[in-house]
Amino acid sequence: MERTLIRIIDVCQSHKIELQFIRNLSSNGLIELVVQDEEEFVKEEELKALEQFATWHYDLEINLQGIEVAQHLLHKIEQMQAEIKLLRIEIRQ
Repeated sequence: MERTLIRIIDVCQSHKIELQFIRNLSSNGLIELVVQDEEEFVKEEELKALEQFATWHYDLEINLQGIEVAQHLLHKIEQMQAEIKLLRIEIRQ
């Protein structure tokens, strides 16, 4: 299966995001950048997270550390919801 890559320069232009912001997200492990032929890309499946981070940063004025904390907490909530769902299934059996 071929993955779709989107040039980050296009993302910056269409969403009015600073290039350095995307690079900072990548250096902090929040998204993964792919470099091909000296050009930076983001995987299509990471675009939703990138858009969410940009909204948090630009609209809510959350800094990079705040984005990291919020993402970590959301991930924990998703894990707990999955665990609750499994426990409910086990109880029914």
